[in-house]
Order: sequence, then structure tokens, then C-alpha cells
Amino acid sequence: MSGSARGVEATSEAGILPGSFLELLTPNERAELTALGVQRRFPKGALLMFEREPGDRVMIQLVGRVKVTRVEQDGHEVLLGIRDPGDVLGELSCVDGQPRISSVTALEPVEALVVPTSAFRAYLERAPRVAVVLLEVLIGRFRETTLKRTQFAATDTIGRLAARLVELADRYGMPREKGIEIDLGLSQEELASWTGASRAGTAKALQTLRELGWIATDRRRIVIEQLDQLRRRAA
Repeated sequence: MSGSARGVEATSEAGILPGSFLELLTPNERAELTALGVQRRFPKGALLMFEREPGDRVMIQLVGRVKVTRVEQDGHEVLLGIRDPGDVLGELSCVDGQPRISSVTALEPVEALVVPTSAFRAYLERAPRVAVVLLEVLIGRFRETTLKRTQFAATDTIGRLAARLVELADRYGMPREKGIEIDLGLSQEELASWTGASRAGTAKALQTLRELGWIATDRRRIVIEQLDQLRRRAA
């Protein structure tokens, strides 16, 4: 389906997150960017981008969340992060011309603006303010990664897991009668890799948090029952 400035603006009002790449653009900048690509829909579980493929396109999320993963040399898949409406995908390959270093999978139905890399680069060259916005987004991700690496070295598995659960609750939590529900469909293995721990270690940490009464779990759903306690443990 072809894109339109009106479509992007309507989507932005519906759920583009504050501080995201798209939200930081002016209406005119969004309109010009939208004219360069097409809007596409992807079902839950669809692979939007593949690790090691050429970076021939950039995507701007409009609706839905995705997970970013990478397969290590031992074949273990690592969860690198979760991206939200308004985020940009595939920007690294666009900038350096190298193959993609990660895959992107839809966690739920996704709508995205798909722009050819050549058109996106030309857009950045004639719109330096947008290039600076993209740089700010990349720096923000770098800072986040650096802080997490420091956290991994300084805290135990329960502390790291508590930090990830607090982050998920703050970003995606839905208030429920017994607490805050997180329902992103992440597997225990994915949660473990995002925490920087083994699956067994993460399972044991989850069990400890359940026994403390801080969380309750049901398949891939987690309910945070004592958010303040998790925050203190994560600090």
C-alpha cells in the first residue's frame, strides 16, 4: 500500500512513542520521508529483516513492536532489544553499506514505512537536521547498550532480571487487578539472553521472584505484583 503524509501523521497520533525517530521529525520532514517509500503490513512472527542480508531498505515502524536478534557463532540466538512504533530499522547498513548484523521479527502485527536505502541516504544528505536526529537516536541506543553491559558486570542474575522486568513493565505494562501484566510473547530463552544469563539461571531467578511474591508467571505472560521491590533489587 502506498504511503502518505496523512497516514503517517494519523499513525503517529495513535501510538508513535515520544523521543522516537519519527516523533522527533517535523510534519514537513515526515511528509517528505513518507513520499520516499511505501507502507506495508506484516503479520505477527514475520521476519522483516535478516541477519547478513544486504541493507537495501530502511524501515520506520508505524504500528506494532518488533524484536531484534542475532545468532552467535555457537548457534545461540541473542535478544538485542525491542523496538517500538516510531523507531527506525536497518539504519546501520544504510550508513556503512555493510550487511545487516541482526534480524528483526514482528512480535505482533506491524505496519512500517519501507524506504529504499539509496533514497533514505539522499534524504539525509539534503536534510541535515534529520541526519542529526538519526545520530541522536543511534547515540541513545549506544548509551543504553553501554549501561546494560556495565550492569551485567556489576549485578547478579536476579538483579539483571529485575532490571529487565522493570523496563518491560515501564514500557509495555498493562494495569491489572493483581499488578502490572507484561504480555510480549518473549520466551524464557529470549528473556535469558536479554538478561545476559543462562536459561537455567534465568529460570531459577524467576522462581525466586515468584517465591518472594514479586511476580507471577503463566507461559509467556508475567504479572508484576511488587514493582517497587523489583526496582530496589534492580538498582
